[in-house]
Amino acid sequence: MAHNTTATTRLFDTLGILARDPRIRIYFTRPQSSPFDTDTREFLATHGATEIEWQDAVALDFDMTISASYGGELHRLQAPLIVIPHGMGYNKYQNKEQRTKNKEQRTKNKEQSVFGLSPDWLLHDGKVVPSVIVLSHTEQRERLRRSCPQAVSRTLIAGDICYDRLRASRPFRPSYRRAYGLRTAQRLIVISTTWGPDSILGTISDLPRKLAAELPVDEYRIALALHPNIRSFHSRWQVSEYLSDSARAGVEVLDDVQDWRTAVVAADLIVGDHGSIPFYGAALGIPLLLATAPVQSVAPDSPSAQLLGTAPRLDIDADIRQQIERTISEHRPDHYTDIARLTTSAPDEGAALLRTVMYRTLNLPEPAEAVDITVLPLPAQTLDGPDSHLVRVRLGADRSADITRFPAERLHASLDNGPETHLSVGMREPLRHWLDRADVVIGTSGPDTDQWISDTLSRLPGCALAAAPTPSGDWLLGDRATVLRLTARMPAPRLFASLAYRLLCEHSGLVELVGEWTIRCGADMFTVTAAPADHSIPAPRP
Repeated sequence: MAHNTTATTRLFDTLGILARDPRIRIYFTRPQSSPFDTDTREFLATHGATEIEWQDAVALDFDMTISASYGGELHRLQAPLIVIPHGMGYNKYQNKEQRTKNKEQRTKNKEQSVFGLSPDWLLHDGKVVPSVIVLSHTEQRERLRRSCPQAVSRTLIAGDICYDRLRASRPFRPSYRRAYGLRTAQRLIVISTTWGPDSILGTISDLPRKLAAELPVDEYRIALALHPNIRSFHSRWQVSEYLSDSARAGVEVLDDVQDWRTAVVAADLIVGDHGSIPFYGAALGIPLLLATAPVQSVAPDSPSAQLLGTAPRLDIDADIRQQIERTISEHRPDHYTDIARLTTSAPDEGAALLRTVMYRTLNLPEPAEAVDITVLPLPAQTLDGPDSHLVRVRLGADRSADITRFPAERLHASLDNGPETHLSVGMREPLRHWLDRADVVIGTSGPDTDQWISDTLSRLPGCALAAAPTPSGDWLLGDRATVLRLTARMPAPRLFASLAYRLLCEHSGLVELVGEWTIRCGADMFTVTAAPADHSIPAPRP
């Protein structure tokens, strides 16, 4: 039962246990009861899954049905129904909308209901709908016993297959960080927002950009993990537009709905709310800051409520960088041990327990080979940071400099940028007023780099320098009279362009910069060799 993209993601985790068995054929269907079922069909098609219509699903005689959510007319299914969680257990309040018998209007229960643990989600005409209610921890069974005792006999404590994969993937942390393009000392901050008005984007919509504006880009990378319901409800296009300023600030919005998992394993800190991702991260021993902690949105006796009451809060009006560094440096990996124990009662056993109950339901012999946990794949998306920067250069002795870069989006924040700051603008989605104020412009690789420098500077009269890579791999840096050839590893050529601008402000010419330079940026040190180009800069073309 593919209610929406969120639930379908967990179905793929679980059904992968069965999919390799030639005795079993798997179909997907959409109950069409979720307001977030706008991109589920596309998600299924992307994965190459076979979808059938809902009316066929309830009419045909299947051997087993499985769902990772509630809602819709699940009671109409003829086969035994197994329901698994699609997040970290059941914590949030969510009332089930119901149609009255006599009026075409929506009504809501007067009392708050915990999604997945309350009668209005589990019962139809007083009867328990699922044949098996999969829970990840025994504490959920105790809460169910208080709220819907008639459903307790249908429960199975089967752990959390998602958390098991996260745990199994921890040895890959260095590999994930390397695949993301993180340098050794760079810190990865993952911002996780669930959906709804109490989420980070629902309460502090500009937090991603604000966070990025305060952090040096060569010391930090920021990834934003969106709950799939956000894109499903607002559309992928509009969410991309909504977050375009954050993207320009270097916040990498994770593309795939499953990419958050590798990001969490690779993270140095999670900034979150009351969603599942912060809980998983805390359970893995990763430092956590809560940007919002809506205790009114979760059951007070739930694990999420305990975490919301324990984790430190992010004060967005105070020094954000200082809070981040303090949280990371003071964190103990065992800080959330007691809460982490509530993630699963069967660590590393989720796949085996689920396989057993599914084969028993199918009335098939279980394969003799033990089921294993699949480690998360390497991420395809790199975390490149922003393309345009506010740059501070502090000159040192012996042809050296210390450089600190911030996103150019910092210009929109009420922050002190200092007198030695200049603007370096890249070609990836620059804003017009950035080009008007640019001191340095950075181009992309291509032919005739020297001509590009000349033509670009002729069209930007306020810009002093332009630099870009050549097809051979080195860089050219030029003003309106001189061109230098730079040899260095990235991002040193960009840094040297900013150093050159700083020296031009000291009345040095580009010719005086020929030779070897040492640049310190973040925790890294770079050597740049500048040499005269073998030709003068060409005249600009009209």
